[in-house]
Amino acid sequence: MEDPFTLGLLALEALIILLSIYAAESKNLAYSILSLLAVSVVAAIIFFMLGGIFPAVVQIAVFSGAVIIMFIFVFIMTRGGVPVDAKD
Repeated sequence: MEDPFTLGLLALEALIILLSIYAAESKNLAYSILSLLAVSVVAAIIFFMLGGIFPAVVQIAVFSGAVIIMFIFVFIMTRGGVPVDAKD
């Protein structure tokens, strides 16, 4: 039987795969970006569990920050998901 540490890592890796598939298949841009943010956070948790404190901090600071900037950019470019009237 596997130890709890290995089972936890496998569960987190499966979660990353599911979140990545959801990000690619979702029609809603906001949900896709939030899913990518969750992938970044789960990856940082895996780094932390494996003893890599610095890569975990960089993962959160740099990559999660980039995803948040992308989130803001998408809402600016798409008017926050509000449909545009054809008459305008």
